[in-house]
Amino acid sequence: MIAASSQFTNRFPPIVLDCACCEQRLADGADYCPNCETPASVSHSVATRVGEQNFISVLGASNAGKTVYLGLLLDILTNGPEEFRGTATSAFCVDLQEQVITALEQRRFPEKTAAEADTWNWLHCHIAMSAKKDTRHVDLISPDFAGEAIAMEVNQAGMYPAIQCVVGKSSGLMILCDSMRVRDAGSSEDLFALKLASYIAQMHGQGRNSGSGRGTEPSIAVVFTKCDGCPEAVDAPRDFAANNTPRLFEFCRRTFTRHAFFAASVAGSSGVLTDAAGRTSRVPFDVQPSGILEPVQWLVAGG
Repeated sequence: MIAASSQFTNRFPPIVLDCACCEQRLADGADYCPNCETPASVSHSVATRVGEQNFISVLGASNAGKTVYLGLLLDILTNGPEEFRGTATSAFCVDLQEQVITALEQRRFPEKTAAEADTWNWLHCHIAMSAKKDTRHVDLISPDFAGEAIAMEVNQAGMYPAIQCVVGKSSGLMILCDSMRVRDAGSSEDLFALKLASYIAQMHGQGRNSGSGRGTEPSIAVVFTKCDGCPEAVDAPRDFAANNTPRLFEFCRRTFTRHAFFAASVAGSSGVLTDAAGRTSRVPFDVQPSGILEPVQWLVAGG
């Protein structure tokens, strides 16, 4: 994971500014929120926008593909069709896009996201959606959480306040699952995804009671990633979920009115390389994104 962007340390004109994540008042000149470590640059970017804003959280286990998904998503949005096109709202948003695209062009995947919250990249993208004669504008806000941090937060809520606050504020959430691990690793992936879904339900239940959340039920998109190596997930994502993640499937069915299953991949094909020391790493042989945009379109449309 690259270090925190220098954009995050810029000083802004003295204005009254609340944290975009936890809504705590920020001191003049603060670089990060003292409560949740959200960069002040993110809060400043959000505060200067008008109109509808949607937090979308992307959760998943370590190596589920969250960083690659978010970086490629912004790249696809900026080159998307007029009906659904996005624009980065600030220079700091491009850091994640640059990191991912540069790595993929070099036929490698980017480094894992570090667990320290002050190194996380944030995506803040203005999306224009055209339908018939109307154009709807939405600001999409999504941080690139580290998988290890997500796991620790799910096991002990409050360890990472940024995750807790963003999940509680999110109108839509994605649970990313490595399709090959889901297929090959037995129940472990299903159980971890179930923990994520349970955490989401818990955070939104607390939000309604405390007044800190949105007070509405979120839309849940379960996205099976790396499907270049798991075509059965592409053919029928819902059936794949029912057969391979039955606990998650049943929990979503009983808990979330708006939920759906998707399949996505970044590489047309990939493989595992082993170095002289015996370390293995997966590399993309070519980049052929598939299914990246559909979950976001579904979430932003409200399911």
